[in-house]
Amino acid sequence: MGLRWRQKPNGNYELTRLKGGRVVVTNFDPMALSDQQRFELDEKIKKNPSGFVYLDIKPNGPGGNFPIQGAIKLRSMFAILQFIGSSIRIAPEFEVNPGVPIEETDAKAAATLKINITEGPPNVRLPTVYYEGRYYSVNDTVWDRTTFLILSILFQTTIGRPENVGIPITISK
Repeated sequence: MGLRWRQKPNGNYELTRLKGGRVVVTNFDPMALSDQQRFELDEKIKKNPSGFVYLDIKPNGPGGNFPIQGAIKLRSMFAILQFIGSSIRIAPEFEVNPGVPIEETDAKAAATLKINITEGPPNVRLPTVYYEGRYYSVNDTVWDRTTFLILSILFQTTIGRPENVGIPITISK
């Protein structure tokens, strides 16, 4: 039934039952927090609607010194690609104030994700799609490949097996 007994340092026993909950991305182990800290984290997570992944990245931990706290709304991969594709023409990139204190990167990116549109396939092995007579490929830079990787990870979080439901129903888009 998913029950677990554990003896606490004060000699008392604690009975817990693991259950599926929200997804949280952290750079620390939530189980290493005190009960009160875990309760507070859970309350923050509950403030977001279902379908959101909560982010809690602490400074000076794994992943750099840039703290992030918030939530990412999960969407289908089609919606993510549609957003990126429409923003290429509608909302081009713009300069960001260099005074913003973030960790330096050697990528020197000019766009969030640059997609090359060519008549022939790219010379190097890149994520590429052939569509309506043209090749669409990810730009060959560390920044663009990393952005594409992050998008693929987000896509993986939107795909999963239905659990704890009587009859799984899939609605195709």
